[in-house]
Amino acid sequence: MTAQLRFGLLGPVQAWYGERELELGSPQQRAVLAALLLNNGKHVAVDELVGMLWEHEMPRSARATVRTYICRLRRELTRAAGVDLRSAGGGYQLTVDPASVDVSRFRANLAGARQAHGQSDLAEAAHQLRGALALWRGAPLAGLTGTYFEGQRAGLEQLHSTAVEEQLAVRIALGEHAEAAAELAVRVAELPYRERLWELLMLSLYRSGRQAEALATYREVAALLMRELGLEPGPGLRELHSRILSSDATLVQPVRPLERPAEGDVWGHGGALAQLSAPAPAPAPHAAAGFGDSWDGPTTWWTFPVAC
Repeated sequence: MTAQLRFGLLGPVQAWYGERELELGSPQQRAVLAALLLNNGKHVAVDELVGMLWEHEMPRSARATVRTYICRLRRELTRAAGVDLRSAGGGYQLTVDPASVDVSRFRANLAGARQAHGQSDLAEAAHQLRGALALWRGAPLAGLTGTYFEGQRAGLEQLHSTAVEEQLAVRIALGEHAEAAAELAVRVAELPYRERLWELLMLSLYRSGRQAEALATYREVAALLMRELGLEPGPGLRELHSRILSSDATLVQPVRPLERPAEGDVWGHGGALAQLSAPAPAPAPHAAAGFGDSWDGPTTWWTFPVAC
């Protein structure tokens, strides 16, 4: 069996050929590789790479240093089959199988989960989301600094938070109320201003027969938002609060994962709360800042610049 090349950006920047970790060099050299991968096959000019590495005080040797990084990466990466790192038009081009990059696989799993949810297959949606979240090894692009990488990191972390929320929503829809409630209690403490997490916590408590605690949770988040931000709860939280007060029977409908969604049901991304027992089609994935389009299948290849 041919060894596989894998790239990891959802944590420290790393690469493996089979079980062997490749030597990617200094943090700046790893930053060059990450920039090429994050640009999704587009041509990356030398000046762009220089700007990413040295925002304020660019040394005279900056361009030569970037060329050195490229040559070292080329020697290491081209030992694996299916990698092409070459110079192109005053910049560099790296061609790899998108399935070898964890960010691409994460986005593909997330898209697969949303497709499954749109088809009312909650079990498959849960499977895809577990696979997506299992790819994360820590803070994305860990160890890389500068405005460009900070922006990329923020976009990827936002996408991760959204995937976590979607996974918890599916788990609640599948009847894992108590387990989801325990995890959500931890997550709202970590991310107290993400209202969607509070919505899901209230719903999981209510479906677990803990109506009083669900209502107390609403009072807690309402007080928090007013005290810290001077804001009232958003429409999703207010609607769910009203439905819990009226003992809305649709909040505890039996789970029917293979039924078509009921008219008007919403997935609940920051808006009206979804009736999770009858899921609706999910919105398209949110793109991470500057990351480009989502992966569209195994035949798509990325190209990025390189030469010595």
